[in-house]
Amino acid sequence: MARRSRFQVLDARRRAHRSRASSIPADGLVFVGLDERETSYSWADVFTRAQQAAATLVESGVERGDRVAIVLPTSIQFMDAFFGTLLAGAVPVPLYPPVRLGRLDEYQASTVRMLGTVGAKRVVVDERVRAVLGGVVEGADCEPLDAASLTAICRVLVSPADPDALALIQFSSGSTVEPKAVALTHRQLLAQCAVLHALMQEQPGNTRVGASWLPLYHDMGLIGCLLSAVTIRAAWC
Repeated sequence: MARRSRFQVLDARRRAHRSRASSIPADGLVFVGLDERETSYSWADVFTRAQQAAATLVESGVERGDRVAIVLPTSIQFMDAFFGTLLAGAVPVPLYPPVRLGRLDEYQASTVRMLGTVGAKRVVVDERVRAVLGGVVEGADCEPLDAASLTAICRVLVSPADPDALALIQFSSGSTVEPKAVALTHRQLLAQCAVLHALMQEQPGNTRVGASWLPLYHDMGLIGCLLSAVTIRAAWC
């Protein structure tokens, strides 16, 4: 049997995922693992968990305007930390998780530098990330929080933020220079999502389903995919 080209393999996977996506109701998030197992959460689930995470963050001492770093892979725990931080009135700072153990010292130094740049008060990690970061987080004067513990407290409601208040700090990729912090307000995020909505106008008969493999510490993954999906869902309801 002739070997299929990389393009043919990717095209086959794309068609398979499109077929699978057409059967998934567009009412929440679906995570597909490397083993192709799917885990689904409705938007109501995401909101409830975010409220619980907000309560946990506030209980830990996080106040309105504080920076909360998030060093997690794409997962429901990332959603808990990100949306929970927003509901607590704090500012999420997504940072990339470790990907190369061979450059561990460089990764640790870069992470500590970014935590110090934004003055992060807390950093949300899972067990694996915490093991890699070791004691460097404490050296950055930033208390780690276990992502698995964020939904342990009963939910609370938090008043909406000022549209012109700081909503998100993202770092540039650092491909050519050290990563630089970019600050965005709630109004700016919604304006960007509105532009994306204009480009993704709903067509009659179309299934409202999207798929992304982009990392959530990247603006295209976080804003272009996740936040556009959340806000466009609200706009179409």
